[in-house]
This record gives sequence, C-alpha cells and structure tokens, in this order.
Amino acid sequence: MKMGYDVVSSGELLIDMVPLTALGGGLNFAAKPGGAPGNAAVGLAKLGRSVAMLSKVGDDAFGRLLTGTIAASGASIEAIVVSQEFRTGLAVVTLDPQGDRDFLFYRENCADVMFTPEEVRDDLIQAARIFHVNSLVLASPVSASAQRHAVRVAQAAGILISVDPNLRPLLWASREAMIAAAREVIAVANILKIGQDELQIITGIDDPRAAIESLWHSGLHVVAITRGSAGATILTRDVEVSAPGIAVKVVDTTGCGDSFMAAFLTGLLESDLNLSAETLGRIAHFACAAGAITATAPGGMDAMPTRSEVDLFLARQTSPL
Repeated sequence: MKMGYDVVSSGELLIDMVPLTALGGGLNFAAKPGGAPGNAAVGLAKLGRSVAMLSKVGDDAFGRLLTGTIAASGASIEAIVVSQEFRTGLAVVTLDPQGDRDFLFYRENCADVMFTPEEVRDDLIQAARIFHVNSLVLASPVSASAQRHAVRVAQAAGILISVDPNLRPLLWASREAMIAAAREVIAVANILKIGQDELQIITGIDDPRAAIESLWHSGLHVVAITRGSAGATILTRDVEVSAPGIAVKVVDTTGCGDSFMAAFLTGLLESDLNLSAETLGRIAHFACAAGAITATAPGGMDAMPTRSEVDLFLARQTSPL
C-alpha cells in the first residue's frame, strides 16, 4: 500500500507579477509562481517533507510554470488538474519602500476557482498526516464547494487540519463575507497559523490572547500568531512561547507567512506533534528564521528556503533559543 503524504495542501495557485525597478524609474514585472497553499507546499518539500498539492491550473505557460516549480521542489503535482477551459490566475504585486506588499488580483473564472468537488483526490487526503487549507477559495462558489468537500473527507478520516486564513480583502464582495469565511476555516482547524493583524480583523479584539480565546474550540490544538518582523508566538491551552524576529535586508515580504507555515508544520511533524514548551520554542525560532530568509529574495515559491539554508542561517545567529 502506498504511504501517504505528510501534508496535502489545497487551494489557490496563481502567478505573482512581481515588480522590478527599471531604468528611468518605471517598472518591469517578473512572473513568479505563487498562491499561499502552493507556497506552503513548496516550502514543506524544500524542508524535506513529503507533500502533495490539490488545485487546478490552466493549460498555459503560467500553469506550466506553476506545476514545473512545484515538481522541481519535490512536491507532488499528481492531484493538480490542468484545465483546457480556464486560464491560470494572476496577482500583480506592488511593494512599498520597505518591501511590504499588496496585491491586485485578476482571478475571475480562473482555473483554481473552478476546482470542483469531483476533482478532489479524496484518497490522498485520507492517507495524509495533515490536510492544509486557507479561506481564500471560499470566495468563489465552485472552489468553496470543493474545499468544504475536502474538509469533510479529512474530518471523516481523522486527519489533522491545518489552517492559514490568509485574508485578502480585494477578493471579497464584503468584509463581512471575508470574516465569515475565516471563521469557517478556523472552526475546523486543529493547527492554526494567523497574523496578529488578521486576528484583530476577524475578532474585533485588540489583545491577541483574548482574541485567540474567543476563537478557541475543542478541536484546536496549537496556534501560531505571527507578527512579521517582530517574531511570533505559539500557544496551546497550557503553553505559550515566543520567538523574536530576525533582522534581515528585506527585498520582498511575499511568501514570508507561507514559509513560516511550512516550517511550523515541519517542526510539528518532526516532533511527532510534541507540544511541550521546549519543543514549541525551537519550532517558533525555526519558523521565524524560515520567514526571515524568504524576505531576502523576490517571489513566493522561488524564495522558500531549503532545510540546509535554514540550518546555516540559524547557525550564524549569535543567540539562538
């Protein structure tokens, strides 16, 4: 019998058009493969975990760039559907002088929002250790039905569900719909990674600990709250640990949270889901390092670090945990 993957990641795959400074002060754009669940899948594979991606791309140059990049990382593309009907979606990235990014999306009727329940590989989910999702595909009715089906499959098989809400207001008809979708995925999460700013948006509560308490449910085992360059906190019902951010020369923050997510899941898998304070402290430091490295290069998938790169980066720090 074929062994299951450590993680099956499901959700959007798209091309990030990343700005490059041109002569004369204009902008050129480079096509970089991205999409948060795809970034996380590539990040996991580069960190040495077995992972498969569930999604849909167009039969076009951008779709081939995505599948080629994912496959080259070591992640499986066996469950990525290639559509003859729908094109691969785009996100145009804009960066401020500090390297922080925003997005303009071109995703109407693109391939991944037309991913159907019938195209979901139930068998891969049922054999995985962790099933990873976010809330963005819930903005489109077809892909929303596919994700809800996939979540039910994971729950029925007793598979741990990992969630990164990944709020993108421009893709939603209303702020209320975005928050409802985030709450929907959080409600099924066993493992949660969430930005501190997202936590405030979803709950309306400024204090992060109180905000998490308002979302906690019986199935939720562990939460990572990220704060960008300020580091992260990992919590269970009984444990709270924090790791500081690591200063780097920022080029592009695209994918930093996804890199953190990949490293967070890698640490949990390597520890066999040991949730002690000592273990979670090491995981927090490891995940912050992965996110910091990602900020030093442009793009999403392309910037995900390998295990050896993270280990070397940590070895160079003067005060590791």
